[in-house]
Amino acid sequence: MKQISLVLLSVLVCFGMLSGQKNTVSYQANTVITEVQAWYAHNFYTFQNEVNGLAHLAQSATSVTDVSKLKIQIKKTRLAYKQIEFIFDYYQTPYNGTYINGAPLPKISEYFEADQVIQPCGLQALDEAAYGDHSLEHLNHIKDLSHRLKLRVDFIANTHLPIQVKSSQLIECIRSGLVRVFTLGITGYDTPGSVNGIEESLQSMKSMEQAFLFFENGLYPEAKSKFKSIKLRFKSGQNMLPTSVNFDDFDRLNFLMEVVNPLYAELLAFQNLNHITLEPYKKHAQNYQAKNIFDIDFLKTDFFSELVYLPLDNPKTIALGALLFNDTTLSGTNIMSCVSCHNPDKAFTDGLPKSKSNTTGVFTARNAPTILNSGYATRYFLDMRAFNLEKQVIHVVNNTLEFNTDFETIIKKINSNPDYIALFNSAYGGISKTAVNERSISNALAAYVNSLKSQNSIFDTYVRYETDTYPEAAKRGFNLFMGKAACGSCHFAPMFNGTIPPFYLDSESEVLGITQGLDTINPILDTDLGRMVNGLPGEKHPFYKHSFKTVTLRNINLTAPYMHNGSFETLEDVLEFYNLGGGAGMGLDVDNQTLPETPLNLTKQEIKDLIAFMETLTDIKDYVD
Repeated sequence: MKQISLVLLSVLVCFGMLSGQKNTVSYQANTVITEVQAWYAHNFYTFQNEVNGLAHLAQSATSVTDVSKLKIQIKKTRLAYKQIEFIFDYYQTPYNGTYINGAPLPKISEYFEADQVIQPCGLQALDEAAYGDHSLEHLNHIKDLSHRLKLRVDFIANTHLPIQVKSSQLIECIRSGLVRVFTLGITGYDTPGSVNGIEESLQSMKSMEQAFLFFENGLYPEAKSKFKSIKLRFKSGQNMLPTSVNFDDFDRLNFLMEVVNPLYAELLAFQNLNHITLEPYKKHAQNYQAKNIFDIDFLKTDFFSELVYLPLDNPKTIALGALLFNDTTLSGTNIMSCVSCHNPDKAFTDGLPKSKSNTTGVFTARNAPTILNSGYATRYFLDMRAFNLEKQVIHVVNNTLEFNTDFETIIKKINSNPDYIALFNSAYGGISKTAVNERSISNALAAYVNSLKSQNSIFDTYVRYETDTYPEAAKRGFNLFMGKAACGSCHFAPMFNGTIPPFYLDSESEVLGITQGLDTINPILDTDLGRMVNGLPGEKHPFYKHSFKTVTLRNINLTAPYMHNGSFETLEDVLEFYNLGGGAGMGLDVDNQTLPETPLNLTKQEIKDLIAFMETLTDIKDYVD
């Protein structure tokens, strides 16, 4: 009996010790968050003070010679911002992107100003302005930008602080911060004037490391080894980002392979080992469980299609959509199908400058882009007139040069086919009065298009560590793509399209000054007005004139000819156009060109290397016989 009592006592003591350990770790975890919140508030107020200093310095400036002093203060202000960015942007994404660190372009915001035009403002605009022409007019512009930034930062400080952070949200902030550094920092996207992306990325890495180190006081034993590994990885990343490194010479591929992807995976592993419950704060397109920026499931296509008739991942609707995609009876003349312009053998394009219409000898207005990976976007068509894949269908159905019909006619044709009726009833029966209707037809086609993925290229398998083999020329090309050539500052990883990281909430269009063919001696600007005339009243603005959606570059070596008008026959032509600075760089008067008109000064070998990289983005093996 005495032995049994001793055993029970031992068990109770051990249980108490374990319980005490859990309570201690839980207490320490709460302390960690308190420390993080205080640390973040201190850094935010430091940033606010730098903004105030900038505004004061700008208002007291009297001549263009004062711009050099303003440059120094703008740099200090931006570096202070980089200490808070990974947390601030997570909790205040729309406000940050609109007023604090948005791209230096006019914009229409769905969140602010009641759809009015918001002129360029914030830190990116200041970075660009400080390195522009030194004139009194330019100085006044810097004064105005500085004053407006101060007003916005003062306002948000009163509503944003103190923040309430949870442990998993902090890890999510850091992981998204890594994506931001890789896609927006080291590419130069965030520093359009100073090209100071390397130093700013270093500051971001230091700040994210400091935030992570607060977890040291709340570690479970099983998480200690991973904690040490992450510390070492952060130090390694900082060692790769010395301020002395030249922007063009930085090895971005090595940084991805040795720092960004490993940290992205290890932070998730640490969260699990340290028993931190996932409590996401916001909705965004990243799949939290992904372990690599180039994982097939890193982005969730269902994020971009929330308002559809049925979720687009239903095998029944995908199979039905595939039949409809190939069916010529959907068109008014029974001769066109979706495949007419989107051929799987050509990476779902048609190989023509502008697509054939339903009339012999007549062509549509624009080139047919690939629809592979098209589900990873918030806007559709080259002029961005449709807001999801379902809504895209009606434009094709009604277009007089394409299907030139209506849904009532299509529904009658489908209802005359018993096989189709059975398939529609199986997929959509019971949702509405009739299974065959405009929404179900559109949904089936959208489901099929959404299923068309291309993420197993040679490049993907290499950066996912599935192979050790990758061409040296392609390695050089990737570094050029993400650096000197500035391709990655518009074609964002991992899809290399215009959907903006790190949260992938919006898709961009660009004004490039596209010409009619590549005539570098007597260039002629293409007349297509693009997004400005897409029919959406909120987008009929001059800054959208000649603006077109930034499409994916995956499978680009199979999708010639290029640009919205199909005017460039080869990738060499495309890169020569960019190398010259677009239409404006070629001497044309292009209003609001978003592509810098300064020549890139790419050598012939660098152009070959860029093409070598882009050729490794090819992957259509699942869609060809």
